[in-house]
Amino acid sequence: METKDLQLFLAVNRNKSISRTAEQLFMSQSTVTTRLQRLERDIGYHLFDRTPNGVQLTPAGKRFLPLAEQVVSLEQQMVQTASHPVQTLRVMSGRAFVSTDVPQCLHRMLQVEDVRLQVRMGLYEDMVDALIGNQVDFCFLGEPVYHPRVRLIEFPDDAIDLVVPVDHPFTHDFPGLAALSGQPMVAFSDSTAPFRKRITMLLAKHDVFPDIRMELDSIDGIKAMVGHGLGISFLPRRTLHDSEAKGYVAIPVQDKAFTRPTLLAYPDALEDQPLTKRFIEIVSEHYQHQARFHPDSSV
Repeated sequence: METKDLQLFLAVNRNKSISRTAEQLFMSQSTVTTRLQRLERDIGYHLFDRTPNGVQLTPAGKRFLPLAEQVVSLEQQMVQTASHPVQTLRVMSGRAFVSTDVPQCLHRMLQVEDVRLQVRMGLYEDMVDALIGNQVDFCFLGEPVYHPRVRLIEFPDDAIDLVVPVDHPFTHDFPGLAALSGQPMVAFSDSTAPFRKRITMLLAKHDVFPDIRMELDSIDGIKAMVGHGLGISFLPRRTLHDSEAKGYVAIPVQDKAFTRPTLLAYPDALEDQPLTKRFIEIVSEHYQHQARFHPDSSV
C-alpha cells in the first residue's frame, strides 16, 4: 500500500467523482481508476460504489476513511519535522552547457550539499518561461534574459571556433572568414535559435553568407558530420574537447567578436535562499578554475 494511493483515495472522496479528481490532479481517468483498484486489492475490499452523480463510499470505505486520513497526516508530520529535509535543486540548460559545465558543477554540489537534483534540457524560450514562472532554480544560458524577476550572473565569455574535418585545407592555412563563402555549413539548431542568430550576424559583418546544408540540434551530431567531411561549422570552444576522437579540428577565429556570453540565471524570489547562494559559489569556483588552468578557453 502506497501513501500516494491513500492521498488519491482521499481526493476522490472529497470530490465524489473520479473524473473531477482526474482533472484536478492532471491525470487520466483510467490512471485514477487503476490506482484505486490497486489500493482495493491491497486492503481486500471495495471502497467506492458508482452512482449516477459520481461515487460514494461503501460501508467498508467509510470505516477505512479515518485510517487513511491518519496515515497521510502522520507522513506529512514526519516530513515537516525532519531535522535535515532534503532540498531539490532544479537546473535547466541548453545542449552546450549540459555537455560541459553543468555536470561538473552538479558533481561538486553533491559533494558539499545533501540535495536532490532535477535536471532537464530546454530551448532558450523554454528556459525564460521557466525562470519567470519559478519552475526552475537555475538556468545556464548563452544569451542574456532581460526581465525584472530574473537575476543574471556573468562569467567569462566562451570563444566560438571554426570546426573543420582533419583533412580540410583550412587546417594548414586558414585565409580568413571571407574564404567560408560557398563552403557547406552544418548549422546548430534552426535560424531562430540565439546561438545560430549570433553566428549569422557575426558572419554577415564579414559579408559571409554560409551555404547551410544541415541543421542539427545535437552538438555531437554536428561533430560527427564535420568529422566525416560533410561540412564545416561553428561551435563554442568549451564543447571542443574531443577533436582527436571525433576527427575534426578547431580553428580559432581571428576576430574577438566571435564569443558568446556565459550566464547563470535564477528567479529573484530565490535570491536570499542558502541553497541559491551555495550553488552560485560552486559555479563561480568552476569558472574561476577554468580561467586559471585553461586560460585559452575563454576570451
